[in-house]
Amino acid sequence: MNTYVRLVVALLVGALAFAITTVSVTSGFEPQIEFSLLIGLPMGLSAGLTALFAGYVLLWHRDRAAAGAVSERAVRLRMAALAAVADFFVVTIVGVALYVLASGSLGIGLLVAGLPVTLLLAAAVGYLVADGNRNERAEVQTQ
Repeated sequence: MNTYVRLVVALLVGALAFAITTVSVTSGFEPQIEFSLLIGLPMGLSAGLTALFAGYVLLWHRDRAAAGAVSERAVRLRMAALAAVADFFVVTIVGVALYVLASGSLGIGLLVAGLPVTLLLAAAVGYLVADGNRNERAEVQTQ
């Protein structure tokens, strides 16, 4: 797949994730919080950027695998993308659970301020943890 096509697809996926997340979070918190858009926009931005990153990396990894050889860098970036997506869902579930069950402000704080921080940390950890054996050859052959 051409780099520009891959970028356009990733941008569309990111924009869709941003729109869906912003609207759903804003409408979900609207009955309890007057300015729910202040929660929906940061979460939508986090979702959109995560989807953009994951979409581009996973399409790039797929193209590399179809070509026959996947580099260690591609494996690491794929793991970083998957870790960021998993982190988004886990932190969102924990933040909403904290809002509903415990302290509302703690849950909102996790969703608005904690989510972007944990996304970056999860991507970094996923990149560093992937393929920990560096002594093997740099190229991984696929079928």
